[in-house]
Amino acid sequence: MSIFYYLIKFVCKFLYFFMKLKKTDNNKILFISRLDSKKSLDFSLIEKKLTEENKNIKCVFLCKRVTSFTADFIGNIKYTLSCLSNLANSRVCITDSFVPAISVCKHKKNLKIIQIWHSMGAIKKFALQTIGNKSGRDEKTSLILNMHKGYDYIISGSKAMTKYFAKAFGYSTKHFLNFGLPRIDYLLNNEKDLKKKIIKEYPILKSKKTILYAPTFRTTNDDKTVDLIECFDLNKYNLIVKAHARQELKFNNNVLTCDKFSALDLISVSDYIITDYSGIAIEAAILDKKTLYYVYDYDEYKKNNGLNIDLYKEMPGCVFNDAKKLYKYIEKDKYDMKKIYNYKNKFIDVQDGSSTKKIVDFVIKCME
Repeated sequence: MSIFYYLIKFVCKFLYFFMKLKKTDNNKILFISRLDSKKSLDFSLIEKKLTEENKNIKCVFLCKRVTSFTADFIGNIKYTLSCLSNLANSRVCITDSFVPAISVCKHKKNLKIIQIWHSMGAIKKFALQTIGNKSGRDEKTSLILNMHKGYDYIISGSKAMTKYFAKAFGYSTKHFLNFGLPRIDYLLNNEKDLKKKIIKEYPILKSKKTILYAPTFRTTNDDKTVDLIECFDLNKYNLIVKAHARQELKFNNNVLTCDKFSALDLISVSDYIITDYSGIAIEAAILDKKTLYYVYDYDEYKKNNGLNIDLYKEMPGCVFNDAKKLYKYIEKDKYDMKKIYNYKNKFIDVQDGSSTKKIVDFVIKCME
């Protein structure tokens, strides 16, 4: 497999050398994502603001969900070549994922590449921090593909998070901009409208307290969602379970999934958020939502993946490894809001709904 990746790398660099002979389009901004085959919310909000600020800007999107390069070999080859061709004449590139087309090639000096990532938080270790771990990428392949090389700037949610992002991407803190993500503005500016829209679609949410359970992605099969569900009196609570996009949770109970809305949208209508190591905890904090952590595999996860944030220290009294104890805590409904306020102020620097504008202003500055 190593020989295969070396070959791919050589071909990409060879072709890209000639592609770069194309003249740079100074109005072209390229968005690349390997997470999904459609534009992300963050991409859409940046595009909207960019075109409002400058009508001449041309936004090009290359979004394709890539789980394995060999799973769709021909499709991924075409996608990689398209990425290279567009990188060759773009003025700015914005990405939210690891893109080999960015990391393996040497780019024009006038091309600025900005990594916004797809999460506000670094509660769990990720990227370079997990290489060689059970949940991380293969060390040899990561080295061959120059994992996360090539960025000029990286967006972070706060100064407190930047030190973890710096380790995850392998950059000094001078490369970071603590702007936060557009999704924070989206939540702040649309909370009431989102709530109305969701309740209109699911009227049942109006009658009882709503609990949203949104766990992180796991590579293991030790999911204990059923244990949590069985604790809840569903005559008393609405329980919404939202699996990670890359994972399917199996349960037979009468819970809601609210498929027409994302977990991010559903924060607005929830009384409590239950998660584990997911960045949704940061997003929930911006709306001052009562957040609890169901970490039944804390020691194992810490060993196999690793954690940056000590949840027991940051959110004392809100972290549970037992579903029954967590449910009893909700039943008492005596959440100390000071904990979430302190958490928010530590891990979210921009709280006034100006994250999108800050990113867009910086992008336009790069173009100048």
